[in-house]
Amino acid sequence: MPVIFVTSSKKEVGKTTVLSGISYESIKRGLKTFVGEFNQDQIVEHSNFYNLMDSKEIKCEFTNSDLALIEINNTSIDSIKRLSSKYDAKIILVEESHSSVKEASKALSDRLIGIFINGVLRYQKNELVQNYSKENLNILGYLDQTRSLLALSSDELIESLNPTKVISLENSNKLIENYLIGGFVLDWGPEFFSKFTNTALIVRGDRPDVQLSAIQAGNLNLIIATNNETPVEYVLHEANKYKIPIMVVDKSTENIIDQISENLETVTFNHPDKIINANEILSNSLNFDKLFEILSTPITS
Repeated sequence: MPVIFVTSSKKEVGKTTVLSGISYESIKRGLKTFVGEFNQDQIVEHSNFYNLMDSKEIKCEFTNSDLALIEINNTSIDSIKRLSSKYDAKIILVEESHSSVKEASKALSDRLIGIFINGVLRYQKNELVQNYSKENLNILGYLDQTRSLLALSSDELIESLNPTKVISLENSNKLIENYLIGGFVLDWGPEFFSKFTNTALIVRGDRPDVQLSAIQAGNLNLIIATNNETPVEYVLHEANKYKIPIMVVDKSTENIIDQISENLETVTFNHPDKIINANEILSNSLNFDKLFEILSTPITS
């Protein structure tokens, strides 16, 4: 049974994203996959992953798995080396900065499969590829920074913004990737709002023109009505028809934007769609067939 550690030299650089994306792919391929983490040097089930997945049909024991993928957090390089030797594990490294990539890859070279560079901005990608190609490093993929992994759900927004009223909680677990602010636009309303996906509209409650345009665009997940104004009855009817929750808040549009901006700084990997999104991001960055061929090859005899 191959054991694969997913780790990095520092916190919050995308280990859970990479672990989840590979684990989801492994399960899709029909492999009995154990997804784990460490608790005091002992491998245990990865509670976050299994909480987000429908785990009844996919769970298996570590010792009975075809592939074990283990996330290592807050551990020194020396500890990673010791644990990888103990479990005869290969290592996938997830990093962001050039200096940390070089140092960590050198220290873990004996068992290192390769490296993911995470959080890459599109305009930087070509330059990064050129820079890393000059190094003797096995880069598995460059992972684009994406809104879907930095998104809050409607539920989280409703909980954090302290609304005075919530109208319909159907579909309130959808992710919000784009925030649209009500106002005057030169385009026809529905055409403008349809340019974005998984949106929340932030607008004064007394702007039915903007609210209806956003609803008609067909990709609205939440309406945040500001200034403690409840939208008119026809807007409520249309929102209910398309199962779009509405929250009424007593703050101004500007204050709500500031509060959401603060909330976005503490986003976590806490939504089932983020596992699927992670898998898609990895699929766009690498050849999974080749990766699984590498994963299945034993590192020691």
